[in-house]
Amino acid sequence: MPKLRQNPITGDWVIIAPERAKRPDDYILPKPVPKKKTLEFCNFCQSGEAYQQKIPGAGTKHIYVVDNKYPAFVKDEAITLDTGKIYYSQKSIGGHEVISFVDHDTDIETVPTSYIDELFEVYQKRINFYNQDPVIEYVMPIHNHGAEAGESIEHPHSQLFASCVKPNNIVKELEGSEKFYHHEKKCIFCEIVKEEIRSGQRMIAENSEFVCFCAYASRAPFEMWILPKKHDVYFEKITAETRKKFADIFHEALKRLHRGLNDPPLNFYIHNSPRKDNFHEESFHWHMEIMPRLTRFGGYELGSGIIIDVVSPERSAEFLRKVKV
Repeated sequence: MPKLRQNPITGDWVIIAPERAKRPDDYILPKPVPKKKTLEFCNFCQSGEAYQQKIPGAGTKHIYVVDNKYPAFVKDEAITLDTGKIYYSQKSIGGHEVISFVDHDTDIETVPTSYIDELFEVYQKRINFYNQDPVIEYVMPIHNHGAEAGESIEHPHSQLFASCVKPNNIVKELEGSEKFYHHEKKCIFCEIVKEEIRSGQRMIAENSEFVCFCAYASRAPFEMWILPKKHDVYFEKITAETRKKFADIFHEALKRLHRGLNDPPLNFYIHNSPRKDNFHEESFHWHMEIMPRLTRFGGYELGSGIIIDVVSPERSAEFLRKVKV
């Protein structure tokens, strides 16, 4: 029967209703067509305009960084307010970058793990760069894979958003984790790590530094989280050795999705603690969320804010653990 589950960090409710679907393998997509370059000319390849305008020193051997041509956040010296009795707005100040692989034919699920490590290294560098700007309140790297997940260009890339406000979901996580710490004197994320290791029902992978599991209050089939085992607040501060372990477990998670479901569209992003808010250092814990885009929201989800997930995280995890990597 359907069950209500509550996200222990944000307090958000979801409904786990497996009766509305059949089995996890109902979400296996048709065999994907081998990836081919369909454009005669790609602006993000080495002969393109984007590559020629890359930011010096921001990238690595296989990855470069360029300002987004159509940014959601723009560089400006001043924040201009536009207020009324009930409405409030301000300029969307910050930075918006494209973090692109050099090779057009790169597939993030199948590249060497060293490429993933480079990608995360660039994330760190760009977060540290924007953390020096007093206007920036939050920096979030994200990746869209597949048209259904919002991928707008064929060339493989991530994006980085540096904003003058804290994102809504981050505010909810910060407030929820701070509330838990106030009452329990423990980090809710550390407690989640302990419970997932103890239970094992939702675990996908584990190494000496990280755990990967299907989220207890999952918002979509096969939603996965990766958390450091040890309490750690800032992703951009992790060592090269730890980052390699992170790349290892992340790559395994993506390969399980790629091989098990035939390359599903997905998003992943890193939730970090804001560097300016050091009072979250005891209560918050950086992590990655991986969200396959296999279902769509209906009227109830949009109207209520309560999401219905038709595959339980336990069954999703069981399916993914059986995938050979």
